[in-house]
Parts: sequence; structure tokens; C-alpha cells
Amino acid sequence: MGDEGINPSFHTSTSGEQSKDTNSESMVENLNESNQQLLQTIEELKAENVKLRLFINIAAHELRTPIMPIVGYSEILQEDIGERKEIKGIIYNAKRLDQLAGNILEGSKIENHTLQLDKEQFNLKDLLFDIIQDYEDQIILKGKRDIQLRYEPKDIFLVADNVRLGRVISNLLSNAIKFTTNGEITLTVAEIKHNDGREKIHISIKDTGSGLSSTILPKLFTKFVSTDSGGTGLGLFVSKNIIESHGGKIEAQNNPDGKGATFSFIIPKS
Repeated sequence: MGDEGINPSFHTSTSGEQSKDTNSESMVENLNESNQQLLQTIEELKAENVKLRLFINIAAHELRTPIMPIVGYSEILQEDIGERKEIKGIIYNAKRLDQLAGNILEGSKIENHTLQLDKEQFNLKDLLFDIIQDYEDQIILKGKRDIQLRYEPKDIFLVADNVRLGRVISNLLSNAIKFTTNGEITLTVAEIKHNDGREKIHISIKDTGSGLSSTILPKLFTKFVSTDSGGTGLGLFVSKNIIESHGGKIEAQNNPDGKGATFSFIIPKS
């Protein structure tokens, strides 16, 4: 009688153990299947991302192809019939489109880790003079006649990527003009010599615009961060990476007097 009372309890326990084992195996199989599906989805997303980057790269290249002829023919036309607001508008907007396409291409190279600098020696004054002349026209075309663009020319020779450094300065000036309705935008250049003998160039662009909001400021140089007024948010991201590729540093802050902001960067002189 005692043995017969024990046996049913024993068989029930064994059945429970087997049921648990079966459930565990099923869970492991489901988990493995889910992991495989997840890995497959990740690979598909990677492939789509590569295609997207390739498309953006090709589109930006194709976009730039007709831009320079537009600028060139417009400048020839301007020489023939004299300076007119309409022709300046064509040149300005073509250059603006070229700047956007250039930022897209540079952003793509940064993402793909293929950004390579083409350094050469040049006079910074010549680069800045050409850029400032373009943006003085931009200020007039935008009807912002209450803005003064200030820069004191000074011969400074350095070794850097001329084109990309120009892109950074253009991005920063464009940003300053966009958020300034009146007052001054001042571009300052200074040579700095460290105790160890290293020479660096410090460039700052100070405006009297609306300043930087506390929500934007901490993430200002990250990709696609922009304000409510629009824009791609690529310019500052590209600028940061170009400056850091030169071994430099870029930063931004609101002015102490509460009027506008200052963007500045430092790069080695050679």
C-alpha cells in the first residue's frame, strides 16, 4: 500500500520536469530564430544605408555639375552689361546651392571616413577677402543694409586645406548673417605662439544677432541639428570635422553682453 501511494506522485513530478525542459527548448529555439531575423534585418538596413549614401553622393555631384557654368556665364554677363541686382542674385543663389552640395558631399565623406585634406601654403588674407566680398553682396541682396561686415586685412601665410578652410569660414559667415538683422559681424584673425614654439591661427566671427538658444547650444555641432528657422544643420557639423582634421578646435558661445554669438576656431599654422 505504501509503495502504491508513492508511485503516482513520482510519475507526476517526472512529467513536470519533461514539460519544463520542452518549454525551455522551445524558448531557446524561438530566441535563436528571433536573433537570426534581427541579424538579417540589420544586414538589410546596412545594405540600404550604403545605397542611400551612394545616391546622396551621386546626387550632390550631379547637382554641382551645372552650378559653376551658371556662375561663370553670369559673371561674364555682368562684365558685359554691368552690375545688376538680378545678375548678382543669380550668382549668389548659384553659389549658395554649390555650398549646400559641397556640405552634403563633405558630410558623406566624414560619415564614410574618407575625408582627406589637400594642404598647401597660401595667404589667408586672399582667401578671406574673396569670401567677404561674396558675403557683402549677400547682405545687400537680402536687404540687410543695417549690417556692417568688418575685417582688417593682414598677411598671414599658413599651410592648410585652402578649399575646406574656406568652406568653414563661409558656413560660419552664412550662419551669422542668417541670424543677424542689424549691427555688426566682425571677423578677427590672430596669430598665437605657444610656449613650446608651436604657432597657431585663431579665427573668430562675432555677430550681434539673436544668439544661441540653451537647447541648441550643447548639440550645436552635431549632424542635422538646426533651429526653427530651417536649414540642413550640416554646415556646423562639417565645419567641426574639417577643423578637427586640421588638428584644431572649434567652439561657439553667446556674447557676454547678451547681443549675438561668437564662433571661433584654432588650427596649427603649419
